Amino acid sequence: MNTPLSEIVTLLDTTLRVAEVRDASVAMNGLQVENNGTVTKVALAVDGSQKSIDDAIAAGADLLVLHHGIFWCGLQAVKGWWKQKLVSCLNNNLAIYSAHLPLDMHPELGNNAGLAKALGLTDLQPEVDYHGTSIGLSGFFPGSVDELRAKYAEITGSEVTGIVHDGSQPAGRVAVCSGGAGEEIYQMHVKGYGTYLTGEENHWVSNAARDMGINILFAGHYATETFGVKALGQLLEEKFGLPTVFIDNPTGM
Repeated sequence: MNTPLSEIVTLLDTTLRVAEVRDASVAMNGLQVENNGTVTKVALAVDGSQKSIDDAIAAGADLLVLHHGIFWCGLQAVKGWWKQKLVSCLNNNLAIYSAHLPLDMHPELGNNAGLAKALGLTDLQPEVDYHGTSIGLSGFFPGSVDELRAKYAEITGSEVTGIVHDGSQPAGRVAVCSGGAGEEIYQMHVKGYGTYLTGEENHWVSNAARDMGINILFAGHYATETFGVKALGQLLEEKFGLPTVFIDNPTGM
């Protein structure tokens, strides 16, 4: 099945409110690389690495949807490794679409929505301000902190590190923000949260958690941000009948 690339871009831009969500300039949300104008298969990945691009091409995809796009490196001369990345896309008719904060914060398809639902949190509320944008969520967990930690490991498939002061205590209302949002723990202290779940482990944040008496759980930047692109794959399957494939390239962080 051939689907116009423009129709897919319009659906994603509209659904994720790409034009409305403020983000870092290097995120460059939306269509980053064009192909010949049609899509027959979609690959989805967290990061726009050379390996993700190569794996998408090997899978026969002509559109790669990313959470972290290919421009995080900023302005670069088109040579060496950066030239190779662009040439790989252009020579193999691979379009690239990326959504960073618009995907983190989406109430149904987002990384944090996927995490919260998989954890079984209830009474979900917007939470965690990131440079003026609310991207995280909070919700009630019915079990103990230790049970929450075990569930976090189960749904992410990742080892969970961090600081737990008393794992037998009820978790109660917890805050969740995927990726590298550890430094938002200072918000959690001000707002009175006892437990905060995020992705990337941070030395300074761990010390702050000890000082503040907050439980902080890290499951990895990568592991906490696979939920969104997988949800976008399901959306594109449902809307356009396109075959999709998730490209799994964990960094271990």
